Amino acid sequence: MRSEGRVEKRVTVKIMARLGPEQNSFLAEDTMIVNVSPRGACVLTSQRWRLGEELNLASGGFRRQARVVYCRPLANGKFCTGLEFAAAACGSALL
Repeated sequence: MRSEGRVEKRVTVKIMARLGPEQNSFLAEDTMIVNVSPRGACVLTSQRWRLGEELNLASGGFRRQARVVYCRPLANGKFCTGLEFAAAACGSALL
């Protein structure tokens, strides 16, 4: 029987980052990473990103390609956006 939930625990952080599609830097936005694991991150965004959309997440020397796995609206007009890092990029310099 398979249990629900994440395999790896996420570390709570508050780190400013830049998030956006590689091919269109005009759509990029400044975001806040709120938690991270070697496989993904949760960021607060001001725009709704589409499920499956491929984005770049960058903060200082940390750069990862990621896929949007959820984008939930928050009461303050922001969005809680879940990202899954590309398989080749597993591992995190933020941890």
